[in-house]
Amino acid sequence: MKQTNQSGFSLFELVVAVAVLSIVGLGGWNIYQRSHHKTGEVNATKVAQTLSSVPVITPPTDLDKASQSLDQTATDSSGDTAQLDSDLASF
Repeated sequence: MKQTNQSGFSLFELVVAVAVLSIVGLGGWNIYQRSHHKTGEVNATKVAQTLSSVPVITPPTDLDKASQSLDQTATDSSGDTAQLDSDLASF
């Protein structure tokens, strides 16, 4: 009987090890994604609530209107607040 001196892993052992590590890795990735998805929903809700109170500005039209309004408004601090309120309401 001839003895062989083998060392290392066989192909089957290597495939089994890769399969086990893949299963563990996918399970961990799934848990990681779930935890970040939940915190993302909370953050998205807070951002949406903040953004709902901020007016949307479309650059070409609203900024031109604002510039014209500022050009027509007196720069001293004794301006009529009713006029300013009506200018703001026109936007």
